[in-house]
Amino acid sequence: MLRSIGLAILLLVCSIPAGCAMHAPDLPTPVSNNAVASVIHPDGAWSVYSFMGIADPTDPGTITPAAYRLDSGRRAWTRIGDAPLDRGRARIGASAVTVGGRVYLIGGYSVLDDGHEVTEKRLFRYDPDRDAYAELAPVPVEVDDTLASVYDDRYIVLVSGWHGPINDNVSDVQLYDTHADRWLGASPLPGRPLFGHSGGVSGDTIVVMDGVARGEDGFEMTRGGYLGAIDRLDPTKIAWTRLAAHSGRPTYRAACSVTTDHDGAVLVLGGSETPYNISGTGYNGEACEPLDQLLVVDNESGQVRVEPLPVGATASMDHRGLAPIGDGRWMVVGGMIAPGEATGRVQILRIAD
Repeated sequence: MLRSIGLAILLLVCSIPAGCAMHAPDLPTPVSNNAVASVIHPDGAWSVYSFMGIADPTDPGTITPAAYRLDSGRRAWTRIGDAPLDRGRARIGASAVTVGGRVYLIGGYSVLDDGHEVTEKRLFRYDPDRDAYAELAPVPVEVDDTLASVYDDRYIVLVSGWHGPINDNVSDVQLYDTHADRWLGASPLPGRPLFGHSGGVSGDTIVVMDGVARGEDGFEMTRGGYLGAIDRLDPTKIAWTRLAAHSGRPTYRAACSVTTDHDGAVLVLGGSETPYNISGTGYNGEACEPLDQLLVVDNESGQVRVEPLPVGATASMDHRGLAPIGDGRWMVVGGMIAPGEATGRVQILRIAD
């Protein structure tokens, strides 16, 4: 029986105004396109991190290096050390992942005064004890708006993404070995390369959903994706299978994660069905609106179940992570709730099996 297709999805949204048992304080300031990750500690407590982002999506000058941590049981976010600058500038489009209880910060891009965008090449690991960032081996093919996930609690996996140096998408799949501090090239994504896509690594499978590809008429949304079967003996070998289009709306910059450490469904929450760069206005000049849908993707078959958001949930887009906090709970931190409007709202979702 397909595990994720058999899920009974129950989502309860908790935030400060709702007065839920699980207290979720707002961020100190609104922020969108922030890199989000969480650490679940051995005693069941958790910490959620938010790095960088943009306060006013209509103004690139408000891209911020500010980073915050929220610990379970605390009533407010704690300001931690600013994320490292790139050429003196903060970034958006970055990714944060957790491996072995440690948070890694990858990629993103900074915006120069002339509007030119520069992709970050460096990789960092955040040390909460020292409140400092350690620089590690640089990403061989620097990417932003990539799909970043974790395999076997050892490898950081980057799938496709936007490559600033050539101003285009790349098909590269890159693995970072956290044990050896080195990068490995893997079987590339077939078909057209993507950016702003969603998915994750579940068991020995990489799920890639939707995103944006470059076409003859500019940037085009895709509906569907790929399953990548990872060879456990050599994780650089990935057998890719194309998936058919799903029945939901295509997603761009959705919040995504995996339901369990192994053999879980992949969740793709919200996002937009119109691609845009920073402001929330599409490349086609139309305002983008957040989607009120949840995609539940089976990691074995690639079948997709489309669920609505629960009553009381705020649809949002422009995300860089969906943070698990244990016991079937997930945290959505910030994002864009309307074209050009970032939010500091934090939502907790409970998903019952």
